[in-house]
Order: sequence, then structure tokens, then C-alpha cells
Amino acid sequence: MPAMLNELVVMNDVVKILQPLTRDERRRVIDWLADYLDVYEDDFDFSNATFVEVTDDQSDEDMFEEDSSEGQYEVEEAAPETFEALFERVSPKTAIQKIVTSAYWLENNEGKDSWTSFQANKLLKSLDVKISSVSGTLAIESKKELPLIVVLEKSGDSMQSRKTFRLSDAGFNYVESRLA
Repeated sequence: MPAMLNELVVMNDVVKILQPLTRDERRRVIDWLADYLDVYEDDFDFSNATFVEVTDDQSDEDMFEEDSSEGQYEVEEAAPETFEALFERVSPKTAIQKIVTSAYWLENNEGKDSWTSFQANKLLKSLDVKISSVSGTLAIESKKELPLIVVLEKSGDSMQSRKTFRLSDAGFNYVESRLA
């Protein structure tokens, strides 16, 4: 069976499964599946750009400097001064990428050694970024082979127990690579 036909059969099955749900419930299921299956790709390839700090006294024309040796341009970027600026520069697509971006802010700009799902979600909500289940997303991520976060402490044995987290090296590297 051709690949496209397989996809159409699966799409038809998914529509039947989602039919009894409300519009919001369907959106949450689709968002969760997209994040869980990691279907989003990064939009930008900055591998040929060099980022340098911009000072307030530079004009817009100074934002790009030609590198005469290769005919390439250097993109000059100021360090993010607000969580909103950081979030825009990282441009996370999936729920876990958004949570990791907020965790990076908490750890690097607010000096926190650890954080809770509530703290990460509060930062995201300040930008009107809504994630249906931050705790659920973190629970799924913690079970992956190379998680972007690490569970530091759990205050009980139940799924609802309070947990504290920190970024793993992979999570830190994800954000840093997007800022580089």
C-alpha cells in the first residue's frame, strides 16, 4: 500500500476517534500527540551566522557586518533582557521546548537551582502561552532516553506528588544552540 494511502487511512481512523470530543479536547489531544511524537522541526538554520552583542548606540545598518573573507554576513543580536525576548529568540514549537525555555530563564536569569512545573507554567502564562498539562509533559519527558529535564525531588509516591526539576545538559544545550 503506498505511503500516502496509509496516511489517509490513519487520518480517517483518527477523525473517527476524535469525533465525540469537543473542539478544545481535540486540540489538546492533537497538541499532545504532536509534542509526544516530536513532529515539529526547527524552522531556522543559523549554522552559518555569527552572533555578537549589539549596543544601544548602533544603527540598524550596523546590525549586519559583511565578513569579507567569505562574503557572509554576521548577524548581531543583543542578549535577551526579558523572558519574552528569550522566548522569541528560541522560538520553541513543542510543549516540552516551551517548558525548557522557561526553565532556562528560571535557572539562568532568576538564579534558581531547581524549579516546579507551576513556576515554569506561570512564566509561559505571562506570555499567553498555554500548555494543557505541564506536569504531564514533564512526566513523559522524564521517561525518555535523553530527557531535556531531570527530576530532582519528589514529595511522595503518587503521580500527583510535588516534584522539583532542573534542566539536563540536553535541555540546556537545546536553548543554547537556539541562541547561538
